[in-house]
Amino acid sequence: MKFNVLLLSLLFSISAFSQNDYLTFYIENNTKTDLYGIYVTGTDSDSWGEDILPDDIFEAGTTLTVTIPINKSTICEQDIQITFSENDENPLVFENIDFCTLDKMILTQKGKTIYYTLEVLEELTFEIENNTKTNMYGVFVNGSKEKAWGEDILPEDTFEAGTVVTVTIPILGSTTCKQDIMITFSEDDDNPLIFTKIDFCRLTKMILTENKGKIFYTLE
Repeated sequence: MKFNVLLLSLLFSISAFSQNDYLTFYIENNTKTDLYGIYVTGTDSDSWGEDILPDDIFEAGTTLTVTIPINKSTICEQDIQITFSENDENPLVFENIDFCTLDKMILTQKGKTIYYTLEVLEELTFEIENNTKTNMYGVFVNGSKEKAWGEDILPEDTFEAGTVVTVTIPILGSTTCKQDIMITFSEDDDNPLIFTKIDFCRLTKMILTENKGKIFYTLE
């Protein structure tokens, strides 16, 4: 009876979160042209941010790692602008690129035209820290628009209190960054704990805490 009361209280838990402050990916300049600036902005924005190149010149034939800042207003689909001189009046612009699942952007050249291909992540990996006094038996994730839950993503049968696990979820064509997560506390749990619309593309760790019978989460 006490266990059922605990589960009912868990259903009314609230959550707070803070997300990563940047996205990191690679750009490979597989062209014959040196690049002087790369700028990124949201598709709904009219102004470009600062140059994200770590050096003054992005030389042909090289690869670099870049980061872009993110905040609550950042969306996954971004535009990217590439300049070829310090005062380039005809920059190259690519639109509607999904940066949240982007691993590498490869720039190639045919004649005077530059193209790009994208290598995307095949899976998302993050940690879950069970900083509660309660053992958990299952963690399930699905897209916010899907009706069915996938398989249990826990690597072991039981997620013990006070431990941390590393989990992965596949990125499919229908996968979106906004995901729901369900946590169960027994093999046949009729009252699981569900958190909705979590941005998994920016997530590195989910920390579960417990206070007065209620479970909360924070995101790193």
